[in-house]
Amino acid sequence: MNLVPFPRLKFLLSSIAPIVATARTAGPAPAPTAQTADALFSQLLHRDSQLIKADPKHGKYLACALMARGHVPMSDVLRNVDRVKKSVEMVHWNPDGFKIGICGTPPAGEARALLCLSNNCCITETFARLEARFLMLYRRRAMVHHYERFMNAGGGDAKAMLESAAENVRGLIDEYNAIQLPPPARPWPGR
Repeated sequence: MNLVPFPRLKFLLSSIAPIVATARTAGPAPAPTAQTADALFSQLLHRDSQLIKADPKHGKYLACALMARGHVPMSDVLRNVDRVKKSVEMVHWNPDGFKIGICGTPPAGEARALLCLSNNCCITETFARLEARFLMLYRRRAMVHHYERFMNAGGGDAKAMLESAAENVRGLIDEYNAIQLPPPARPWPGR
């Protein structure tokens, strides 16, 4: 299983649970907090745990890697991966696209933590926001003169480069949207 099944669809989402370390006060270090593995797995795929503004429930997963640190029994990991598989939508050609990793050393200040790296089609939300912001500025030619000075000095055409970059982002959005489509219906073989 590969997190990047296609060369252009290489943009991974990352999420961490717990997302915020326990508040520290002056004095001796407090004992590490101990959230259950079930609670951490529930937090992990929630949009508030994402390190980018995207909601993974709005897109299909191409692949997902889950890494646990600290004392997380393998039975808890497997049980929660089965639970997560039922709650997320995977692309039709990779229904079992999960990788699991466990490191017995806990992170500083926590008893256990989880990291998720996933290739999810919801990244198109972020690309669409960036594209809309770019087009809004580009239509007004706002700040273009700053780029023209450097792009044209290198022998390139600034206008062509900027338009090519916008087309590239639009192409990524279209590719991620196409990958989410249901599989084509197969005709029954003739008898």
